[in-house]
Amino acid sequence: MKIFCYFVEPASYTVDLASNVYEKLNIDYCFLKSNSLAYTDIKKEKIFINEKNFFNKIFYIYKIYFNNDFIIVNGYNNLPFVLSYIFHFFSFNKKYIAIDSDTQYSIPNNIFKRFIKWIYLSLVFRTKNIFGFAGGSKKHKDLFREYGMKEENIFLIPMVVNNKKFYCINKIFPDKFVFLYVGRLEPHKGVEKIIEEFNSAFFEKNAILKIIGDGSQKEYLKGKFKSKQVCFLGPLFDKDLIDQFHDSSCFLCPSDFEPWGLVVNEALSSSLPVIATKEVGSAFDLIKNNNNGFIVKDMDEFRRKMLKLYNDPNLLLKYSNNASKFMKEYWNYDLYINNLNLVINKINK
Repeated sequence: MKIFCYFVEPASYTVDLASNVYEKLNIDYCFLKSNSLAYTDIKKEKIFINEKNFFNKIFYIYKIYFNNDFIIVNGYNNLPFVLSYIFHFFSFNKKYIAIDSDTQYSIPNNIFKRFIKWIYLSLVFRTKNIFGFAGGSKKHKDLFREYGMKEENIFLIPMVVNNKKFYCINKIFPDKFVFLYVGRLEPHKGVEKIIEEFNSAFFEKNAILKIIGDGSQKEYLKGKFKSKQVCFLGPLFDKDLIDQFHDSSCFLCPSDFEPWGLVVNEALSSSLPVIATKEVGSAFDLIKNNNNGFIVKDMDEFRRKMLKLYNDPNLLLKYSNNASKFMKEYWNYDLYINNLNLVINKINK
């Protein structure tokens, strides 16, 4: 069976996924975009769809469809998926197409958008030989279920990073309790709220909050909150970022909305307990019932959980050990490969 995958961009996690999974399974791939905020090295011979002119894009996607038996597309609203679906719809030689998605099920507030989304996804998801690759096992699968995809066509294909990059041989907590945030500095990320909660609960305590990242709120947040206890480190990558994970005590993910949040994978792999809002897509699979962190409903509860880990070193150590154990033993590339092989075996039968 010939399989091909369209990745969105050469971010570090997609490049790692391609080299650790797809290349090992002899699955060819390309990227829709040649740029990424978290760009990493990628083989120069790889195809970037955005670098082709319009007609070459169509011809390339056409060629991929008819030369492969199974096509995996990251997302369902890009040109490769739309064209592949059209070829599938009108072709006598039907191929298998999988939609790889980290999108949680949600209903748009705008009635017009809600109607258009319902029409489009209901048509696509009910089509024979279309599979749903859900990044998580709850709301991510619900996206496919709610728009009519059959249960037997929905698979957990987990959102993963290269956990081994982040493992600690021996986790040593810093003398000063370090809360860590890594991500974009945008309003929906909840950074301002978490700084306010930290300042109210930990003023003059033996704790600091490190903020890593860039975004539209960077200068505003630095001007308002920078202090001896609130440190803005800017964007960090690779070893510099991993060192900060290893030198921290607890990871914070206060987003108002987060489709998944791969940084949670990275934090848990680094032996960090995680406190996350219920809106974070990865929370259900990576934190719930795993005794490695907390899922909170509001900022008041967020502050209380921060204090709980700060005041209970035994709980902190327990959650730290459970965090890395879970990522080493379950949520990793092996899980991804096993679940992907389930799909391939299903098609072969």
